Amino acid sequence: MMGNNIYSVASRSIKMAKQRVFMSVSVFLLLFSLLIVRLVHIMIINGNQRDKFFDSLPPIISRSDIIDRNGNIIATSLPTVSLFACPHEIMDLNEATHKLMEVFPDLDEKNIREKLSSAKKFVWMRRHLSPKKEQLVLNQGIPGLHFLKTEKRVYPDKNLLSHVIGGTDVDNIGIAGIEKVFDEMLKSQNNPLILSIDMKVQHAVHDELQKSLQEFNALGGAALVMKISTGEIISMVSLPDFDPNKNSNPTDKEHFNMAVSSAVEPGSSAKIFNTVMALETGKITPFSKFDARYPIKIGKFTIHDFRGEARFLSVEEILKYSSNIGSAKIALEVGATAQKQFFKKIGLLDPIYCELSESQHPIYPRQWNGVSAMTISFGHGIALSPLHLVSIFSGLLNDGLLAPPTLLKKERALSEKAIISPKVSCQLRALLRINVTEGKNKFADVPGYCVGGKSGTAEKLQKGHYVKNANYCGFIGAFPMTNPLYAVYVLLDEPKASAKTSGYATAGWNAAPTAAKIIRRIGPILGVMAISAEEPDWKKILKTPYNPTN
Repeated sequence: MMGNNIYSVASRSIKMAKQRVFMSVSVFLLLFSLLIVRLVHIMIINGNQRDKFFDSLPPIISRSDIIDRNGNIIATSLPTVSLFACPHEIMDLNEATHKLMEVFPDLDEKNIREKLSSAKKFVWMRRHLSPKKEQLVLNQGIPGLHFLKTEKRVYPDKNLLSHVIGGTDVDNIGIAGIEKVFDEMLKSQNNPLILSIDMKVQHAVHDELQKSLQEFNALGGAALVMKISTGEIISMVSLPDFDPNKNSNPTDKEHFNMAVSSAVEPGSSAKIFNTVMALETGKITPFSKFDARYPIKIGKFTIHDFRGEARFLSVEEILKYSSNIGSAKIALEVGATAQKQFFKKIGLLDPIYCELSESQHPIYPRQWNGVSAMTISFGHGIALSPLHLVSIFSGLLNDGLLAPPTLLKKERALSEKAIISPKVSCQLRALLRINVTEGKNKFADVPGYCVGGKSGTAEKLQKGHYVKNANYCGFIGAFPMTNPLYAVYVLLDEPKASAKTSGYATAGWNAAPTAAKIIRRIGPILGVMAISAEEPDWKKILKTPYNPTN
């Protein structure tokens, strides 16, 4: 009898159930495997791609600190974060733009849209965010925005040393000044770069020069302090200046470093070089006399003295009374060829460099004839940077040994070149001190500091013509003249006359007193104590045969 076998039916049901379970498990395992593969792809392959992307981002450029000679920080780097976007990750352009504008209302909306819709994989949105701004961006929760750890260069003293230090760009790369010159070194070493600058002295010089510009209504100015024995620049100021912490246009006039980049006629300060030239001949002494009674006529021009003595003057008096006629007569006596050779020997005609790359070359006439020799003898027809002038001046006082200028701290001079004899160097120290005590630079004197020096006023040369009542006024000096340690140079651009200056706008009335104020402030900082002892008899020194042991 045919019929249903419950056992065969049950067997078929079980078999079918097993097949269904197997199919379900297989499907589940397949899906699970696909999920695993996807996760692996996301975590490993995409992760590697993401790592490669982040590896391709701009590297963090670290820079070592810059400090002054006493260990005070001039420049340092602080950790910051910068905001960037991956445009392909932006889900809603309008929303992202709107939210970013809420955090950065100063940004341009059109520019934001262009960046966020760019085909690039990476675009900067904002560099060096403050912690507050970083948190505000995080609070917005915008997909496609990321942060990158960066460093920002910081200058704690702002404008105080701007022309020396220069600055860096947004990527922490040096673009001017010391930051540019030593860019690779600062990025590759951990030790700080030690400058010759003394920040306390720098502050005093900057302050006094700023006051002077205001007092005399000058357009600008520069000031330098140099350690004579080593050539170290203790202070360098140029005004107007700028704050290197802020982004500004490097072509702005505030970025022009008058101390090293300008070429200025020294005016009567050049009589120092002319006088030393005469003494170096061995035929002319401090008491040799020259006829300064009458002006010298050269074609359409006349060389005359400002409130001159109208008599025969000794070399000492020519410097003391700042006689143009006397200086011209000295130049004629020595000769144009010998004058040019001497100026070349002491370094006035060759470029002089410190670590800054903006150093100005000297300017002088191609045809150095008798007329040139006369005008150059009182500082017209030759132009130098303040750095150049103070460097040569320091060498003349340093027993005639010229040390190259430097902005790096040094225990001793890098090298020394003999430019004049120790005898004439000693005579020059006496002449410069007499010039301050008895001559036209009495406003440069500082009791106890034995200051010596010479002022110089020169009409500004513009488009090949001298401009009346537009002067550069300078004073070059040193202290103490018993043993010169530091040279000081002050230059003012177009200072104006006032009732306080008795209606004069010449250097003896503005640059000389400015130098005195600087010396009065920096002397104690530099450890040069004012002396109360009686000074040497400077005229006796001029008359006494030179003895190097004295």
